[in-house]
Amino acid sequence: MLTFHRRVGKQHSVRIRISERSEGDAASALFMPEEQHVRTFPKQVHGSEILSVFRPGEGNGHPADGLVTSTPGAVIGVRSADCVSVALYGMTSSKPLIGVVHAGWRGIRAGVIDAAVRRFVASGSGPVRAIVGPHISTAEYEFGPDDLSEMMAIAGEGVAGRTRYGKPALDLGAAVAAMLVNSSVSIDYEVQRCTASDERYWSHRSAGDSERFALMAEIERLP
Repeated sequence: MLTFHRRVGKQHSVRIRISERSEGDAASALFMPEEQHVRTFPKQVHGSEILSVFRPGEGNGHPADGLVTSTPGAVIGVRSADCVSVALYGMTSSKPLIGVVHAGWRGIRAGVIDAAVRRFVASGSGPVRAIVGPHISTAEYEFGPDDLSEMMAIAGEGVAGRTRYGKPALDLGAAVAAMLVNSSVSIDYEVQRCTASDERYWSHRSAGDSERFALMAEIERLP
């Protein structure tokens, strides 16, 4: 499991984890059972709904593609098997704020990243930073020309690419990066791993996998 720690303010840090096959299927009820009572996974619908979590475990299974919380001990997460998972973190005048976003091409088109950042701004957050999880690479992501043109209009010409077979492709990571930058979010770290070719992850696009890995974030009080 990839784990990132980032200090936010004087009294808290943020822990961001990205699971792998070895941790089990994040879509299963048996996934990391010791955390189930404090963890929230939404029912992802490829839209732009952002759910606020005020208590550990609140809102689990509710339709949304992003979560935000300022509650220490609440674990918020999204599941993926090719789409981009993103963790956001910032600091208001009095407390840290974290978010997680599930960003496939439909969610990007719907404005899910902008919706999550707007929630941070509305909460009074200062500068927002992001950690971008593993996702399918351009080389493995053939994409229809019409949909590609639409994504280029939304996120810029840099999202267009070619697969390893020379077919039109979407650079999903570039699309997410463009939307983050457009929302004035600084990218802290990008995990450069392709879910379609890296055996540590499941891929729905290349292998038809029904299993999922997870990106999870939580606020921790410093000792």
